[in-house]
Amino acid sequence: MKNLLTLFSIIIILCTANVYSQWNNAEPNSLKKIDECLIKKGEIYFIFQIFNKNDLNRITKIISIDNVKGYDVYAYANRNELNEFDKLGYKFTILTHPGDMNPGQECSDNINEIMAWDTYPTYTAYLDMMNSFQTQFPNLVKIYTIGQSVNGKNIVYAKITDSVNFRKPKPRFLYTSTMHGDELTAYVLMLRLIDTLVKGYGTVPQITNLVKNVEIWINPLANPDGTYGTGNTITSPTRYNANGKDLNRNFPDPVGGQNPTGAWQPETIANMNLMTLNNYTLSMNFHGGAQVYNYPWDCKAPYHPEDAWWIHLGRHWVDTVHSVNASYMVDVLGYPNIPGVTNGYAWYIVTGGRQDYMTYFKGGREVTLEISSTKYPAGSQLPNYWNWNYRSFFNYINETLYGVRGIVSDSVTGAPIKSKIYVTQYSDTNWIFSDSVYGDYHRMLATGTYTFKVSAPGYVTKTIPNIYAKYDSTTRLNIQLRPVGTSITNENNLTDDYTLNQNYPNPFNPSTFIDYYIPKESFVTLKIYDNLGREVKTLVNTKLMPGNYQIKWDAGKNNSGIYFYRLTAGEKTITRTMILIK
Repeated sequence: MKNLLTLFSIIIILCTANVYSQWNNAEPNSLKKIDECLIKKGEIYFIFQIFNKNDLNRITKIISIDNVKGYDVYAYANRNELNEFDKLGYKFTILTHPGDMNPGQECSDNINEIMAWDTYPTYTAYLDMMNSFQTQFPNLVKIYTIGQSVNGKNIVYAKITDSVNFRKPKPRFLYTSTMHGDELTAYVLMLRLIDTLVKGYGTVPQITNLVKNVEIWINPLANPDGTYGTGNTITSPTRYNANGKDLNRNFPDPVGGQNPTGAWQPETIANMNLMTLNNYTLSMNFHGGAQVYNYPWDCKAPYHPEDAWWIHLGRHWVDTVHSVNASYMVDVLGYPNIPGVTNGYAWYIVTGGRQDYMTYFKGGREVTLEISSTKYPAGSQLPNYWNWNYRSFFNYINETLYGVRGIVSDSVTGAPIKSKIYVTQYSDTNWIFSDSVYGDYHRMLATGTYTFKVSAPGYVTKTIPNIYAKYDSTTRLNIQLRPVGTSITNENNLTDDYTLNQNYPNPFNPSTFIDYYIPKESFVTLKIYDNLGREVKTLVNTKLMPGNYQIKWDAGKNNSGIYFYRLTAGEKTITRTMILIK
């Protein structure tokens, strides 16, 4: 019997040793803590060092990177992810999980207490509060449950506008928070924003203007399982959802493909369905762990072709914040070296993030705002974050009213058209949709002169040059498309003259596109000349019927420099300049 007990004890010791020693590159004294945290929360929070930032391209596909400071990398991992990461050989140290840094915080189930805005709600109080907005303000608020989490908790959105029960031709805007369940700062702030909008309508001019002219959507809690688990209070929030998945790594990705981190989660599917149904012009996704406005791309270089516009919006946000608190939102994490503003990829690469999904696949524009260094601050701190940010909350919504705006319609019937609108100076990924109900579109742009290319199934694609846009102002442009097979009439914005548009991209390497419009049957030539006037290439030399045309010039065998392209048709000659840079 004694021998059996001894053998049994040895087996227990060996099994225990196996559990606590499977992480070969962890700090030895943290092995037990790692396993306990994985059992309790399903994830750990840890730090490690890299020697080359290019290493992140591989690491980000395995674990969820949270922050990068120099060569220190902070990250989360579930058990399977940690197994794969451990094989890479990086020494790592477990840290206190951010969701455990404020133990003992109490949630309130009393709406009046919550509306002091210095405490977190229970899950049931959250739902009650959202529904109460609709009950009290039925002409301004409508609550939508777009789906359920893994654990069956509701994913709830509020729509706030003066036409809440019917559609009007106005931009749609979206704020969403706490996609990472332990990043809670903006959760209560978004509830407070809903309350402020509905109570300020009709009395506060800025709020009244926004509610009248923008369809505002707010989702305070995007990952209810991460925040509440299976219970009703916030006791030990986690980054991941109940399946141990990072929801902000779970969307289709321009680089990583449709399923960069495995199967889509129910929370992801619900949001993708909503974003397909609603054509959001601008959005923001609130996170925590830093203080910075993070703009696309997250997944790739080079910088977004509209980099200047993204930076303009970022500067507006942080400059407004700094006018209240100069020491807040000042992280400098990489390009463009502006306190509080960073390009996502310049900070660290993310695959499967929602801001790139919205911007690349859905024709929207989304930013990730890291609103607080502390992910789960004490409730008493929440009013401070509101005071520092609420002006920027309003200003950012207002950005949807700037740029080029109008209605796309059928030139024969006047019916609205859902069309794709490209700005030809940028790559073809930078398109937007016009709305399928009213045909309205809202294209935010940096100051400059642009050419639009507008297309829709069953219609002749149309190119419209010389459209001027300016920061913080609005250009109105209604567009009519001609159905295929109908004759040309004097429809709005369709020129009766020959048009030669600026090539795009420009500068270029090695190829570029040239768009032109022929109003009547003509013999057309389009030729390329170098800066000495020597003919380099004949692209077109034929009779053409009326219509819009596009041609590609591949200049791979030509030297860098300035070139001219000349369209000759009938008695008309138009010349433009382009730049080849190798």
